[in-house]
Amino acid sequence: MKFWEDEDDIEGPTELYSIKATVDLNRDWSFSAGNDLIYGRLIPEIYEDNLFFINSLGNVISLDFSTGNKIWNRETNDIVSSGVDVNFKTITYSTLDGFLVALNYKNGEEIWRSETSSEGLAPPANSGTHIVLQTIDGRISGYDSKSGELEWFHQTVLPSLTLRGTSTPFINQGFIFTGFANGKVAMLYPDSGAIRLELPVTLNEGKSELERIVDIDGKPVITNELLIAASYQGNISAINLRDGRPAWQEELSTVKDLVVNSNRVVAVNDKGSLIAFGTATGARIWEQEDLRLRKLTSPTSIKNLIAVGDFEGYIHLLNAQNGNFEGRKKVSRSSITEIVSEGSNLIVVDADGRIQKFTTN
Repeated sequence: MKFWEDEDDIEGPTELYSIKATVDLNRDWSFSAGNDLIYGRLIPEIYEDNLFFINSLGNVISLDFSTGNKIWNRETNDIVSSGVDVNFKTITYSTLDGFLVALNYKNGEEIWRSETSSEGLAPPANSGTHIVLQTIDGRISGYDSKSGELEWFHQTVLPSLTLRGTSTPFINQGFIFTGFANGKVAMLYPDSGAIRLELPVTLNEGKSELERIVDIDGKPVITNELLIAASYQGNISAINLRDGRPAWQEELSTVKDLVVNSNRVVAVNDKGSLIAFGTATGARIWEQEDLRLRKLTSPTSIKNLIAVGDFEGYIHLLNAQNGNFEGRKKVSRSSITEIVSEGSNLIVVDADGRIQKFTTN
């Protein structure tokens, strides 16, 4: 017998209704990379007109971005827990058993392999001199990009309960930016790991351990000298990078990446609603609730649109200025796991490891 009632137990996924589409998605190509299990975020990467992808069983592929033709593939025999980063002619990824691996981007040959403190669930970042990996033990580490030797690490104190996931570190303005499970966001020097800035996005103030989970698992964004990050059961906060002071803060719970389109930052909250905030003030500009509980992907920005995928294989296109639906297309029989944009193109990955490229018209 159950003595409590949870809203999610009685509310199912929102049923889709007909929309008047003004934008269509045209499929350019499709490629099946195969997949059995997904342990982390398997995000495709575009580099030098090629698309790179690794599935959870360690099969790395390089495709011609224009045609979808396979250039090469390599079986690494790794069980992979993160997608690839491809930069400075090097492919990097991390494994479920705690290794960071670097490959030659031309043919997939292994360059080096280094043991890590734990598994990474988000792709690494390459500063040119260091490969930066965040692991689920609250550590972010810098490895020499040529040798793979560990050169520094920054350790955060993890709360007793956290979500299974990590924020994706990224390089901007010569610094590493990332969020942590303790609700803080950090700005680090890539050559030393020294902290330039570390500020709370959300304070750990819940009464129970469950209420105190404030992980930053989504990727923050930078726009107009503002670092904007959001946490689970907490806030979305904008920090002025010039003086390190908070510019604005609003309530939000999310584990998804943020995305910027023009003067809006768009988030998918933990109920599946899309919310747009003004980047300068944090004012709520619009909220689209008609995709609630549809297990949305992180949003991405394409032209003047926001794109998300859902558990039924649909891609939804929303007007970035007002949140209205501009297009919708069912592109898969399985759930969409990741969407990335490149110019006027969308790259869509589903749970079966199928990669599709679309253009908008």
